[in-house]
Amino acid sequence: MEKIRNHFTAQEAVVTGMAVVAALLSSGRIFLLLRREGSLYTMGLFPLVLLFGIYCLWKKALFMREVFFAVWVRVALAAVFTAFQVTGLRWSHPGLEAGVSGLETLVWILCLTPLSFAGQNVLFGLAAHCVDRSGKEKASGGKILGKLDAWFTGRFAWMRKDFSPQKGFLYAFLVIMLGFLIPFAAYYPAIMAYDVIPQLDQIRSSGYTTHHPLIHTLMLSMSLKIGEILPFVSNADRAGLSVYSLLQMTVVSGCFAYVYTFFRRKGVNRYLCYIFVLCAALYPTHGLLAVSITKDTIYAVLVMTFAVFAWDMVTWREEAGPGKGWLAAFTVLTVLLLLFRNNSIYAWVLYVIVTLFACRRKCCRNLCISHGIAFLAYMLINTLMIQASGATSDTYAREMLSVPAQQIARVAAFHEEELTAQDRENLAVVWNQGELPEYVPAIADRSKKDIVGDKEVLKTFAEEWGSLGCRYPGEYWKAFLLKNKGMWYLEDTTYLNDVYSYAKGYLQLSYPSDQQTYMEALAPGYVRHQKLQFLQSVYRYFAAGDEVWRYLPPFALVMQPAFYCWALLFYCLCCIGLKKPLLLVPAVYVIALVGTLLLGPCVLTRYLYPVMLSVTALGILAFLGDNGDYGES
Repeated sequence: MEKIRNHFTAQEAVVTGMAVVAALLSSGRIFLLLRREGSLYTMGLFPLVLLFGIYCLWKKALFMREVFFAVWVRVALAAVFTAFQVTGLRWSHPGLEAGVSGLETLVWILCLTPLSFAGQNVLFGLAAHCVDRSGKEKASGGKILGKLDAWFTGRFAWMRKDFSPQKGFLYAFLVIMLGFLIPFAAYYPAIMAYDVIPQLDQIRSSGYTTHHPLIHTLMLSMSLKIGEILPFVSNADRAGLSVYSLLQMTVVSGCFAYVYTFFRRKGVNRYLCYIFVLCAALYPTHGLLAVSITKDTIYAVLVMTFAVFAWDMVTWREEAGPGKGWLAAFTVLTVLLLLFRNNSIYAWVLYVIVTLFACRRKCCRNLCISHGIAFLAYMLINTLMIQASGATSDTYAREMLSVPAQQIARVAAFHEEELTAQDRENLAVVWNQGELPEYVPAIADRSKKDIVGDKEVLKTFAEEWGSLGCRYPGEYWKAFLLKNKGMWYLEDTTYLNDVYSYAKGYLQLSYPSDQQTYMEALAPGYVRHQKLQFLQSVYRYFAAGDEVWRYLPPFALVMQPAFYCWALLFYCLCCIGLKKPLLLVPAVYVIALVGTLLLGPCVLTRYLYPVMLSVTALGILAFLGDNGDYGES
């Protein structure tokens, strides 16, 4: 008691006690309701977050006054975050959604907001402390890493040498490639994700289209042709797929190695950089996606490298700006970025506008030239690939209708008896099967699959969408939020199990079992590798339907895509609070990418993988690197 009196004033002790009691009572009520449903949620992140919030309350974080923003702004941010998590909790459990009233949900939000507020204040304080440290302190990494560095450098002469970017890149590249060889050996010649089936169909029978990035389909086709001409192989398909895997592993390893060398040049502690390399090499997500035939892997590491280049641009120390070599590399990277994602042009245009406005006093002429050349090169290369391959346009109008299709489908599913005769007639025109659209909250593919892309039909679709939206605005909002729940709810599992019945798991590594015959017809020599069952079992528990990591709360946090979306928001808020608006520029493309994903068909880990990598890299640079006064307005 004496310790409490010395630690808090009487008023602070009363307020803190009330906040703790309110949080414990509401949490206890939640735990009892979930236990009644037999939910394992009580083993998840909620207890961890609850303990962290109570710890922050004990540290008087509730009364921190000067942390980036005014109190009312921080309260609003904490309330929004809490509302999203409580709403996600309620919507994820049918018993809670049916049995808990809106008033009780509001009480939960009010009771838990002080914990979010205290935790948010602590995180803002830590961010400010990290940025305020000198470059020397950051390079030493604090007392523990500083002592470790002194011990190693005192005993090993090679650690006293100055860092060489060329050697550092080579060593990091080799370590990461060796790490990737483990999943490559386990799943030789490659992991055949379900997206590869239509691409193989294009290569082997139906002809090329632009539905998937054409450069990726051609890359796969080239690998298969190389497999056919290799003289020392007995199975051309397996050889071709292994060529693709090795090529993709090389690209991914090279991007990670470049980011490692960039961290070293920017003053990030060497041991943290070593950890980064080891995580890139051994963290299962990276290795499995590196050997998975999916367009998202190469695109993800390109986005990470692009964010690092953008960081380099806004923190460039010379007045003249980047040199010709840097601009040439940035231009090539930009072209590849645009080629490997069909809709990346929208995010890139927004990035260019913001960049040219923010950097108008800093090497603006060179940036304009670089961006112009990149756009022209992208258009030229894309046109040449289309003409050379004879690819047809396959960008269906319905691919852009994910959100409105889900909204209409939800209204039709839950308010069918309220639909008018005109509504039913319009829906029959849009969905040519004559039936109401199928509604699955987590994915829009089911609701939009039968939409006819005719101009008159799309006009009818727009009219019906507007009409139902005026009558059921709440259902529209809920349909949008449920489709994207994996991007804002930290305990979401819909993206693990409800996306496709045949592709369960963290990374959706499998393809439909009922298409096995078709798969074998497209690649007759491909046989799923079964020699390293032990390794496959380990990876299955990580990336397939079992997801053991969900029951390890700290590990589960960094596995959730929603964590990185909130981390991106936190990064942006810190840049604003620290009055370093230029450091927002590297995040603009990532923010725009998140916007395109919000309008996409569903949330998958591989879709969010570019965001996960980029946010991690930007966070390390902002809070652990030496950015000095650069990035100031």
